Amino acid sequence: MRRVRQLFLMIALMPACLLAQETETEEFTSDLFGGITGTDILPKGRLQWETYAFYEHTTMFGIEADTWSPNVSVLRYGIRKDTELMLQGAWLHTTDEGNNYTGFADLAVGFKTKLFDGWKAVPSIAMRGLLYFPGGENFSYLPDNFGFQLDLIFRNQLTSWCDLGYMGAIIWDDTPRPTTFLGAYLDFKLSDKLVLTLEEDNYYYGPDEDEKLQPWASWTISYQVHPRVELGIASDISLRHIKNYFNVMIGVAWQLTSH
Repeated sequence: MRRVRQLFLMIALMPACLLAQETETEEFTSDLFGGITGTDILPKGRLQWETYAFYEHTTMFGIEADTWSPNVSVLRYGIRKDTELMLQGAWLHTTDEGNNYTGFADLAVGFKTKLFDGWKAVPSIAMRGLLYFPGGENFSYLPDNFGFQLDLIFRNQLTSWCDLGYMGAIIWDDTPRPTTFLGAYLDFKLSDKLVLTLEEDNYYYGPDEDEKLQPWASWTISYQVHPRVELGIASDISLRHIKNYFNVMIGVAWQLTSH
């Protein structure tokens, strides 16, 4: 945990040291920590780096394991006013009953495109697709075959201080049948820069699994320290195994280019 805290402090100080005080004409958008993403798209020509470190402890299913990562990253780049491309990956280390595993995970390329800007009670709508890359027998965290994920994302502005987002997805990640995902979140704008997000997610794995449905909840606190920089902290909760799972994530979303 000390190494994770040190890494986060380094990440948090970098934008403050390198970015001059400036105004920003485009509204900032961030998909930090994954989960349900927003419908907003990066402006054309913008490059954004979203990265976080995390620690996880689990005793679910009778197995005790600790996993930590110094870097889970997504690079996003706006290619049109309504479309962006992305590249993601993670570096993980797990200790599992005396065994140690280290390697890359969640290597993927993808896109997100906005289909509709929203109008009154009609939500804004976006679609996202991800292609996951396989690895060989020496890659513990990568699948044996290519996988994909297709998301349909919605967002409603309920009030000036509260937004509702929701998403449905199909995830085919080297399993006999795809996983179905349904989730929703609420963004509470506590101030111009501080946002609290509460999210609930449901993964349906199919009738042949011992636990067909896995419900999760999460909270996130994000703070915009600069027009192009956002810091965040988050944690997930297994609603089925509340006492058997803990994690914490700390990270930064940094828009590297201004035009």
